Amino acid sequence: MDDLRKLILSSRPEPLNFPVLSTDHSGHIVYLTTKGYPKLAADHILNGGAIGHLESIIGGAIRQFNFIANRTLLGGDGANILKDEGRVSLLARIYETLVQMALNIVGFERDIVGFSDEEAAETLAKIFEALKGLESLERKALGGEAPIAHTTIDIFLADMKKVMSGYYRPPGSMVAYVTKAIEKEINSDSVMESFLYVAKKQIENNVYYRFSKLGMCKFGNDYALGLRWLRHLGFVQVSTNPVLAAAAYEDDPTLWEGYMGEDLCPDFEATIEHEEELLKNPNAYGDELAAKGTEVSIWPNLAVFRPIAIASNMRHGLVSLQLNPTIADDYERSLKEALKIYFDAEDFLRKYDYYLLWGYSANIERGRPNIVFKVAGSSPAAIELTRKLESLGIGTNNTVTFTVSQEVELILAKIEGRSEAAKKGISLTTVYETNMGGRL
Repeated sequence: MDDLRKLILSSRPEPLNFPVLSTDHSGHIVYLTTKGYPKLAADHILNGGAIGHLESIIGGAIRQFNFIANRTLLGGDGANILKDEGRVSLLARIYETLVQMALNIVGFERDIVGFSDEEAAETLAKIFEALKGLESLERKALGGEAPIAHTTIDIFLADMKKVMSGYYRPPGSMVAYVTKAIEKEINSDSVMESFLYVAKKQIENNVYYRFSKLGMCKFGNDYALGLRWLRHLGFVQVSTNPVLAAAAYEDDPTLWEGYMGEDLCPDFEATIEHEEELLKNPNAYGDELAAKGTEVSIWPNLAVFRPIAIASNMRHGLVSLQLNPTIADDYERSLKEALKIYFDAEDFLRKYDYYLLWGYSANIERGRPNIVFKVAGSSPAAIELTRKLESLGIGTNNTVTFTVSQEVELILAKIEGRSEAAKKGISLTTVYETNMGGRL
């Protein structure tokens, strides 16, 4: 099983075509999956354009997946199949896409997008049957065992266990605890069916999911990993800063090199490989390197929340990113940093959205970052910076706010900036004011 795990993890995604070769939504899901982007493929269904068509879109993908799996597994020697990286990784990718789509339909995402309970239930039943059939096919081809199905789920759960694995804070990660509960109930004779059954139960019985379904609360997370599972529970926002970004590197060292957690998200090595000046003299570019490292840790956050940000017109799915606190009193430098990060994020998301939103309405703006910037209200510069960013359609989250007068000044700056943006036809995002009185 360890050899199979290494085989799957060593299989790198293939470059995506531009322009894309897809001709319909079902085919696009299959295309992204076979190229090695199962999460992106699964998130493609989270769009209002799929309402009323979800079952037929996924049914078309399942038909093609079944054809590929039969061609891959039938007529081959079991031992040779398990040594063939191409065959193993292809089947693992199909399994993962179907699992991720199922969890998207079970989770709170379906409410944000607007799928009816009936459409979701009927489609979910089809995915259950498809996974059962694929696992049965694997068992027939491999002498009664389903090692690829087992390993796919093991890798899925191992990724959930990363949260706070290196940077531990009591009482530990809810996501990691959920993983242990799921592992206890997986039936080795029906891996996929039992996994989805218990995962569905864990989501639907979770207090955050229930509160979200009732419309009682909105939840955000203060951590850079484990967000995909939290998205299923109804979490609609994440807050991060350089300290939390550094913690993400402790929990998931692949962020330095070899990252595969979220599709199309680069690791640190890939991000700086063409930055000649930074590489020649890193000691002189400490802030720039820290900014690059922070970007690497938040791009996956943007990707995870991207479908619900698009589906809600930037009401949900925002990543709250802290600007460099050491220059918080310098308006010009803080604005320059914010615009640089925003530009980099837009560059990344234009490519990401091209594949995520392929085939959906061209009236949906591509590339606009689902970012709000944390602006520390610790100096007069914060007032003008808040107003300026809001006037550009870039949301803010004022932090280090302790008094009513301080908050009022910043809220008025928000209103002034947002009014300027609205007059120009710039659509607005959700923004935040963080009262930190409890920290006095």
